Amino acid sequence: MVFYGTGLLIDLIGKALSPVMEKEAAAAHYGDSSLIIFRGYDSARNKTFGICEATSGGWGAFADGDGQDCMINVVNGDLKNWSVEFIEDKFPFRLLSYEIRTDSQGPGKWRGGAGVIRTYRVETEGECRLMLWIERTKTTAWGLFGGGSGQAPAAVVNPGTPDERVYLKTNTLSLKKGDIVQIRTGGGGGYGDPLERDRKAVREDIENGYITAEHAEKYYGYEA
Repeated sequence: MVFYGTGLLIDLIGKALSPVMEKEAAAAHYGDSSLIIFRGYDSARNKTFGICEATSGGWGAFADGDGQDCMINVVNGDLKNWSVEFIEDKFPFRLLSYEIRTDSQGPGKWRGGAGVIRTYRVETEGECRLMLWIERTKTTAWGLFGGGSGQAPAAVVNPGTPDERVYLKTNTLSLKKGDIVQIRTGGGGGYGDPLERDRKAVREDIENGYITAEHAEKYYGYEA
């Protein structure tokens, strides 16, 4: 699909030009729509349904700041970031979480933007099928000038149970009432040496749940 390649191409151009445009270039972003599509029959409303969502993720850091957190990818900015309330009102799902994906950002003097975790529980007795299209899992959002890469995305069905399964792509995966689907999107790449990051910024990221103390010690040499 063209728009997936375009997102990667935009990041590649930025990387290629970064040696001569250090102040203008940004690290790579998560670069993928992370599409999640449900369709089936809503037993409570007695009608069929279909929903296609693009899931937000992290953008790349740059010379003067951290990457933006939880943004729709650069190619598909017109796609909607639907609210929990809208989904639960219109479709047979309960949203169990919509939160920052801790430690998903690439470390750097300026850190990459954070990905998200979005968790759906199926609430219909009727048919429900899942389609996924997730990219940028091997070549994740790279950093620039010593910055680290962001985490890769994944979709997990029934996380933390004996039935846990991890997917990147599927066309017609059947789900039943009570099944859980969790989307974990990628983070953006960092910019600059992580050891040069302001100590106050590292501490605030820990306090706000963007990173763990273990992540801070590993990449920033910061001991809480």
